[in-house]
Amino acid sequence: MRLQQIPLTCLALLLAVSLSTELHAQTTISGELVGLITDPSDAVVPDADVEIRDLAKGTIQTTKSDQEGVYRFFFVAPGRYTLTVTHGGFRDETRTVDVLLGPPVSANVRLAIARVSTKLTVSDEAPLIRAENGDVSTTVTQKQISEIPNPGNDLTYIAQTTPGVVMNTETSFAVFSSLGMPGTSNLFTVDGMNQNETASNTGLTGASNLMLGQNQIQEATVVSIGYSGQFGGAAGANVNYITKSGGNDFHGNGQYFWNGPVFNANDWFNNAFQQRRPFSIANQWAGSLGGPLRKNKLFFFFDTEGIRVLLPQSLFVVIPSPQFETATIRNIDSKFGPASASDAFYKKIFSLYNDATGADRATSGNFEDPLGCRGFSDQPTGLGISVPCASHFFTTRGIPTTDTLTSGRVDWSASDSDRAFLRVQYDAGHNPVYTDPISPLFDFDRKISWWQSQLVETHTFGSSAAGQFLLAASYYDLTEQLTHFSEALAAFPTALFFGSDIFSPLALLNSGPVDARPATRYQVAADVVKTRGNHKFGFGGNLQRIYWTSRLYGLQALGILTVQTLDAFYQGGVDPVSPDRDFTWLNQSFAAGESQRISFYDLGLYSQYEWRARPNLALTLALRAEHSSNPACQRRCFTRIAGTFGSVSYDPNQPYSQGILVDQEHAFASSDKVLWGPRFSFAWQPLGPLHNTVIRGGIGVFYNPVPTYLAVRLSGNPPQVNNFAIIGDNMAPGEQTNLFTDAAASNKAFVDGFGKGKSLAQIQATVPHFSPPGLVTPGQRIHSPQYQRWSLELQQAFGADTTVGVGYFGHHGIHEFVQDPNENAYGFGSLPARLCASPPIPPCADPRFRDVAEAKTDAVSNYNGMIVSFR
Repeated sequence: MRLQQIPLTCLALLLAVSLSTELHAQTTISGELVGLITDPSDAVVPDADVEIRDLAKGTIQTTKSDQEGVYRFFFVAPGRYTLTVTHGGFRDETRTVDVLLGPPVSANVRLAIARVSTKLTVSDEAPLIRAENGDVSTTVTQKQISEIPNPGNDLTYIAQTTPGVVMNTETSFAVFSSLGMPGTSNLFTVDGMNQNETASNTGLTGASNLMLGQNQIQEATVVSIGYSGQFGGAAGANVNYITKSGGNDFHGNGQYFWNGPVFNANDWFNNAFQQRRPFSIANQWAGSLGGPLRKNKLFFFFDTEGIRVLLPQSLFVVIPSPQFETATIRNIDSKFGPASASDAFYKKIFSLYNDATGADRATSGNFEDPLGCRGFSDQPTGLGISVPCASHFFTTRGIPTTDTLTSGRVDWSASDSDRAFLRVQYDAGHNPVYTDPISPLFDFDRKISWWQSQLVETHTFGSSAAGQFLLAASYYDLTEQLTHFSEALAAFPTALFFGSDIFSPLALLNSGPVDARPATRYQVAADVVKTRGNHKFGFGGNLQRIYWTSRLYGLQALGILTVQTLDAFYQGGVDPVSPDRDFTWLNQSFAAGESQRISFYDLGLYSQYEWRARPNLALTLALRAEHSSNPACQRRCFTRIAGTFGSVSYDPNQPYSQGILVDQEHAFASSDKVLWGPRFSFAWQPLGPLHNTVIRGGIGVFYNPVPTYLAVRLSGNPPQVNNFAIIGDNMAPGEQTNLFTDAAASNKAFVDGFGKGKSLAQIQATVPHFSPPGLVTPGQRIHSPQYQRWSLELQQAFGADTTVGVGYFGHHGIHEFVQDPNENAYGFGSLPARLCASPPIPPCADPRFRDVAEAKTDAVSNYNGMIVSFR
């Protein structure tokens, strides 16, 4: 990154916080309290003494109103405070205010003449009108969080109650979409720490696929559009959570929810198939305790919560019929011999199917056809004519899911100017990824172990400046593997899948018995604000550094057999009479190494200027600069095409080593250096600052990070990982000629040919049935998706707890991520009609590669919408 391109203010901040990371000033772990002090004639009152006292901890902060009568408290811990205003010639005013997580809360005070002390207690509900900037946000209080029906205590569900948020309907794993933005545009933080899975830009979850922790959350703020410079790392909603802390009084809670068979009717399918109601149970618990370690100084908070669920899964199982098994073994023995590898392989398959729980009550045919032969027929045996090929039965199986979270937090009020807290959290559990319909031996399990910790320190510099600092780290270990690893591979050496649902799959995930990618994350951040009269300046920086140890290269290492037709299976893998139709397809990969170390970082710097142009008009101008690094591999493991796929030669006589770039340290040939995000917003109270009407709006540029799973795929390209699709041979391992031997021969020929500079034709001369590998390649330049966003919103409050809002929101997206998995397809529609010869005459497809997926960032999007909300 060329640092000289960054403004001097940002450069100075970068030098000061060279290790800074993901924290967004007041808006991810703290709030801000501002207000206007006036006399009975609504004239401003400067130089008034203002004090806030934390009702839970007893800590005190003080400031004075400026020449415009405005007071401000920065980086205030969310909670309930007593606000006291004193000034000579006026009565002391005392009221209770709630400081919320997120954008500033306004608490205006009108002083009365005389010196009689009075106390005014306002409503317990939080102020619903925000008039300090144009950010579009919603704060959900602790009371609201506790009262929202939320089975599972999933934190992301809280955000779905805010205006403009809808459940995600895209094909990604994102939970929701906000104001028309992609579901992968949201950023989650807990106590300022990034909680996103950078591979897919979605929220991290525990083993239950839930983001546990609701019982420890004090407040949540959903910033749908954050024009303030501190918001970065994602272009959509920033969903920020702050955890509870202890106080001067001991407090805690305990919850337990149970649901079992006594409360649930039998499933419709169970009734239809005359099956008894299966066992099911759901246990959900939470408990916390907080209090003082030293009154007014040191406090603790402890929380534990979790879930254990067993939900039966309905399984519609189709297995070979006894008649088909007998006929198939007879046919296999006639072709290969009774002592052949095919005979042993088929008998193992049939034995596993016959031992399936429920096979003894199977009825003829499949669930649609009384014969279940899918077009197959054999005159001598009557199969497909009057004799069934399949049997079917219905059953249920359930495997428990467990997920437990434990956390502890210690807060320290060192002085009126310094406070800090340290928090540690551990989340662990497991859940079933795949429940095998044939045998529990082949179940696939996910285990997650997740440590994280944050240290946050806040310091005030007199009454006009403050700073906040975050140091955080986490370790997230997700491992997916066969539940009974050794036993599963001993029972069946590969995976078997049938096209057209001929039979239920057998040992489907044996093909890749282990899938893991532990991630270590470090974060540091700093934010500073300074006021001078009716001007406010903000500076901040953040850096996130992530290290992956990718162990995803064993996918399909043992191969997966896909039987296209029943005739192919009957003939041992391929029917020599109709090999183009009746065949078995083997997908198998060969990796040069078991793991790779991949690292990347995200750096963000911002500067911001806020001007209170009039008591009822606030203007904010911000500039944010971001840089997302080009992922780096410690052992130079990235490989890609030497250019865009459309620009390289398709000549089959070009050596593979000339067409593929190997030993690349960085994933992409080129990526963005600096992402500039200028933003402007305003908040205007047309009826004056003491009225509850506000018009806010803004316009700005925001960026999404490039999904880093693309880096993992580029580290799995040939010759690092070679994936072959083999057809036209026998399916049984160990047979004299078979698909597995062909795949191994293709891999050996490719590795040898690549090292010796051979072309496709030269390799095929050595291995006539050589199968070209497939690969993934990026475009010539990978951009971070950019969104130009704008909004205009009117809000009107009625009393202390009701507000109506009408808003218009829009965006224009460019450089959006899209992947074309058919870049090398041919033979139908408008695609090339054939493979290229030498020399290539376009249009034609590249014969050196099987399938090519090219990742690009050239998609665009537009959104315009109106939201009407009532709270």
